[in-house]
Amino acid sequence: MNANSETKPRKKLKKAGKAKLKARLVDAALTLAETKGWRDLSMAEIADAAGVPLADALKVTPSKTAILSAFSRKIDAQVLNEVEDEVSDEPARDRLFDVLMSRYDLLWPYRPALRAILGDLPTDPGALVGAMSPALESVQWMLEAADIDTSGVRGALRVRVIGLIYAANLRIWLNEESQDMAKTMADLDRRLRRAESLMEQASGMVDNVSGLMRSSFEALSGLASRQ
Repeated sequence: MNANSETKPRKKLKKAGKAKLKARLVDAALTLAETKGWRDLSMAEIADAAGVPLADALKVTPSKTAILSAFSRKIDAQVLNEVEDEVSDEPARDRLFDVLMSRYDLLWPYRPALRAILGDLPTDPGALVGAMSPALESVQWMLEAADIDTSGVRGALRVRVIGLIYAANLRIWLNEESQDMAKTMADLDRRLRRAESLMEQASGMVDNVSGLMRSSFEALSGLASRQ
């Protein structure tokens, strides 16, 4: 390395360049995960396989959790592009079923890598916790894609219930023998039907609690105004 190269400042990464580097890092990480697993895979190995300088990898995806988040956002965007302007008059449960199955279709080519990654995550508590937030964000986007409200207390409850359903159903999908995903569809339909009933009961409880809190607040406000 000559003196000029030592002192020459690195060029700032432009937005388009960052997107390309991120895509290369995500692809490299998923490819390596198939053969090396996820727990012991280093960012240096991922950057090397992607042909990305480690300093640039730090700027784009500073951790393996960031790589998983970037991959999740990529799939989110592809699902949203597929279902855009296709929201039907079907019941909410059926719309969500279609959206989640579209997601599985897009994830199918990455199944070996995801099997390795999800197999290793439980052995790394830090990585597991880090992966939970992007996963819930994806569930929220899938609900929105199905034209199901995710705002307020009810919305937060929906996100968490569907998150649990998706996590359980994902295990079935990972072990599917055929791309027709018959077992996944049957399990997902059963879980969504059961959740629909539970959500109706939970919504009634939320209404009761909200009404009680509103009445209590009004009563306290009335006491304060009389003092």
